[in-house]
Amino acid sequence: MHTVGGVRAWALEELKRARIDSPALTADLLLGFVLNWNRVRLLSHTEQEMDDASWDRLRRMIQRRANGEPLQYLTGEQEFFGLAFKVTPAVLIPRPETEILVEQAIDLIRNHAPSNARFVDVGTGSGCIAVSVAHHIPSSVGWAVDFSAVALKIAQENAKRHGVEHRIGFGQSDLLACFAPKPCLDFVLCNPPYIALDEYDNLPTEVKNHEPHEALFGGVSGLDVYRRLVPEAAVRLVAGGYLLLEVGMGQASQVGQLIEKEGLSLQPVLHDLQGIPRCLIGQKISREK
Repeated sequence: MHTVGGVRAWALEELKRARIDSPALTADLLLGFVLNWNRVRLLSHTEQEMDDASWDRLRRMIQRRANGEPLQYLTGEQEFFGLAFKVTPAVLIPRPETEILVEQAIDLIRNHAPSNARFVDVGTGSGCIAVSVAHHIPSSVGWAVDFSAVALKIAQENAKRHGVEHRIGFGQSDLLACFAPKPCLDFVLCNPPYIALDEYDNLPTEVKNHEPHEALFGGVSGLDVYRRLVPEAAVRLVAGGYLLLEVGMGQASQVGQLIEKEGLSLQPVLHDLQGIPRCLIGQKISREK
């Protein structure tokens, strides 16, 4: 039989050898996941024996992580905006920088929108944007759309997990094609695929080899989705409505031009913790006098 302490030490060495970031934390998270223990219990029960089934399961998971598979796909979960989301290789792993868009959307809905604001999360993936907004704005009504039926199923599971499934509609759609081309939405939210194809070789192995490429790459320039989505959103926003977009490094100026070209008023750019322009906001201004 293997002790918890012995297995933990083995896992740590395997992850160090594979040059995995934060090997101790990763070893503890995977060991805790297999045993359903928290980290405090792991460190205080090192002499407890581990059954063969758990040991075999952990060994396989450590090998997969050492080969570059993301931790979140191994555990099937990622925290985002204070909520736990199911993730699989069919959806992008939610990133902390996307919380900037969600935080701003919640603030705008609370302070500058009707109580029953209508929003759509385009390319919803795991549903992290739509579910987070609906969770924090109980009066809101939202839609989550994605081209992938598999992603939509995961988003629905996450909506049910957090009790908002009755306030979010789910639809398989190419961007906003499922909505009539007329003013019908107060908010359009999107974290689109924005990595340029020539950046492929510069991506971390665990990203380019494991996360869905359709959720990562936005064509040769990385701007393909923006060029299609911004005009579609401008037509469907009501007067006073908002378009919120996450952008990649160096894309703020070009995407800002697309927003202004469609007659939307470009708001101050929001930066992430590294100082990178990360979220652009366009408002549809009423032309009525």
